[in-house]
Amino acid sequence: MEISRRTLFGASAAAGVGLLLPSRLAAAANAVVPPEITRFTERLPTLADIGVIDVTGGAGATIDMVSASTHKFHSAMKATPTFTYRSQGGTQDYLGPVILAKQGVPFKLTVKNNLGPHPLAFAIDTALVPVGTDDARRPRAVVHLHGGNTEEKHDGGPMDTFLPGTSRTYTHGNTQEAAGLWYHDHSLGITRLNVLAGLAGGYLIRNGDVDGDIDDGSGSQLPAPPYEVPLVIQDRMFKDNGSFDYPANENPSTPGPWAPEFFGDVATVNGKAWPNLNVDRGKYRFRVYNGSNARFYKLRLLDGVRSLTFHQIGTDGGLLNAPVPLTDLLLAPGERADIVVDFATLRPGTTITLFNGAVAPYPSGPRLRRRGGMPLYQIMRFTVNRAPGWQYPLPTKLRATSITRLAGRPLAVTRDMTLVEILDTEGAPLMALVNNRTFDTEARSEVHRDTLEQWNLINTTADAHPMHLHFTQFQVLNRQPFNAAAYFAETYGTQPVTPNTGSFPPPSPSVGDFLLPGTRTPPANERGWKDTVIAMPGEVTRILVPFGANAVPGSPMAIQASHTGEYVWHCHILEHEDNDMMQRFVIK
Repeated sequence: MEISRRTLFGASAAAGVGLLLPSRLAAAANAVVPPEITRFTERLPTLADIGVIDVTGGAGATIDMVSASTHKFHSAMKATPTFTYRSQGGTQDYLGPVILAKQGVPFKLTVKNNLGPHPLAFAIDTALVPVGTDDARRPRAVVHLHGGNTEEKHDGGPMDTFLPGTSRTYTHGNTQEAAGLWYHDHSLGITRLNVLAGLAGGYLIRNGDVDGDIDDGSGSQLPAPPYEVPLVIQDRMFKDNGSFDYPANENPSTPGPWAPEFFGDVATVNGKAWPNLNVDRGKYRFRVYNGSNARFYKLRLLDGVRSLTFHQIGTDGGLLNAPVPLTDLLLAPGERADIVVDFATLRPGTTITLFNGAVAPYPSGPRLRRRGGMPLYQIMRFTVNRAPGWQYPLPTKLRATSITRLAGRPLAVTRDMTLVEILDTEGAPLMALVNNRTFDTEARSEVHRDTLEQWNLINTTADAHPMHLHFTQFQVLNRQPFNAAAYFAETYGTQPVTPNTGSFPPPSPSVGDFLLPGTRTPPANERGWKDTVIAMPGEVTRILVPFGANAVPGSPMAIQASHTGEYVWHCHILEHEDNDMMQRFVIK
């Protein structure tokens, strides 16, 4: 390979600007939402509809990855060809069943690749996939348990793909706290297309209690099924014939199909376009997943123009110490939130709209040469019934043992990790990188088992990036602004920047020389265990990362097993992950 799986066209010595330029030349949408797609008329699929694979007893399970041609995102739409995870005897035709596991109880998951031709074959970029693959006709696939404390060989990394007609068996030890994880495809160069086509599903780890959570003796409990409902939020785009659309790339410097980000014009939840859920007058526990490729959501619950207060009770890796009252919730791609909403005081017939206030791309929105994505203000609706619902009081304390705080603990290493976009001479993106290195370099970050590290995520780009680490759950320490333009110029010069292809990055100045006043601690709802964190533009986001269950001797971690091997970390904007914002780390 040359300097990247994506050849750097236009990377001349012409002068460019170093930082905070428009980070994409947004592709135009090829489709307009058909007028027959009415809002809030489709019923939201709940756990009973989605299907559950219960492996809490340790019995193995098998799922097939299949091509479906019958999924209807809306009753007025034509059927959409999709990919799906289908359980044995199941009828899934988009996404996958929720896997219900138990803390500390391992099981084996066998996955069969029975996929046919790719429904998004026209969007496959051959410059991004391994040479000799034929993903249009015989799609590669792999299953990654996002947030899982798994062994390397069962992690489902981007190189561990398998072809149609073959299968793979994963062992999941569930060696971590009860949490809402998810499983999805992670195939090198086509993750964005396989997930968009439908290869994603929920994964809930319960603990030892009968309803999977807590009862502190006061009569307080968290809502249990049917008052526990997953909300997998995704934006999608469709052609007139019902098939998926994907915007054409309009950047002449990158002639392949890769577009810097995907922003759809139809909001879907659990595979339905702008659905409605009829709710009883009581509490609901919503396990919220941002399953979109690139879109951030800033969610509010609107009763007319009034924002309802709800409570976040958990983050990516498990429960918070106590419920946190909120009126809005920011979720990046890959992040999950565990929230409780109480409809008890609302009159029957009241309608509550799940509203999104985030611009696309986040946080700056369209500007200059970038048009950005169509805003999706409305996501779904809740209609209040007359029947009483879950009436238990919300616990004031969610955990018997408080979360171990990692701040101030001894560190093995502090690492500066720089987030970089490579732009052409016109300021349009060619790729996104970590430490200015492509994924196919030999460089690895070597970490030691059962140590605690601090990673400083230095965002030199114009956009927020959701950075996800495999294997572990970490904590956010703080965020601090820095002089990004000066740091970029000192480190990389001017655009177009040439990616480093050596084993190690060249020497760079310390970001400490460019820091500005104003350190911010994480908000209360971000003080739990995380596997995905938002790194804002022009900021250093500091995270504390335990690389094993004994990273802090004598103190419990969210993860409860220590493994060695090679894992990856990457931006969870899937277009960035595919080209090329992903790096390896090796636990020794």
